[in-house]
Amino acid sequence: MLKPVSMQNKPRQCLGRPKDAAKREGIVRAARKLFMDQGYELTSVEAVAKMAEVSKLTIYSHFANKSELFKEVIQEGCNRQMAPDNFLNYAQFPLEEGLFQLARTITALVFSEDSLRLLRIIQSEAVQHPQIVKIFYQAGPQRVKAAFGELLQHWGEQGKLTIPDIPVATEQFFSLLKGEAHVKAMMNLDSGFNQTEMDAHIRVGVSLFLAGYQSKSSGETL
Repeated sequence: MLKPVSMQNKPRQCLGRPKDAAKREGIVRAARKLFMDQGYELTSVEAVAKMAEVSKLTIYSHFANKSELFKEVIQEGCNRQMAPDNFLNYAQFPLEEGLFQLARTITALVFSEDSLRLLRIIQSEAVQHPQIVKIFYQAGPQRVKAAFGELLQHWGEQGKLTIPDIPVATEQFFSLLKGEAHVKAMMNLDSGFNQTEMDAHIRVGVSLFLAGYQSKSSGETL
């Protein structure tokens, strides 16, 4: 008769090693530098592996391909600078101040040198690599605008804003923030605003936006 196997001697089930978070961060950091310095086309997985001091196999254990790695770089950069998932936190402020504080965060990202450099790279490679334009837009601008739209909807449900078309209002708000200054920054025609000038620019944009959409019965004044 076979003796029952004791639990002490029973082989332990192999659950696999958890992915190393530090290595993942190193991979993303290396990829960000290479994408920013060389662009998407000239950045290879091999180069990322070398800079991150890992194997290609390690990279592919975290990311299916170079496109997925590029997507992570965009999302990580966006989260690091503005955390779109937390936009509803601005609802705790009075309406105008909440919009102003959020707009400061948005403009800091939009006018940052890293964002400008990345957007120039995206534009230069758009014809040859249209898929990375889509990846960039979905991972960055689309996520941010969707989060802002949720905040507008929240304020609308509170009776503070009256907005018949939230996507249109979102585009209008971002256009007010960027304006001609962003075009000049993209073309290196202007060094950009200092913080005092940027704040004044934001205040005007917020006031124009609220003039069109703030509910008359909200009880808050511009």
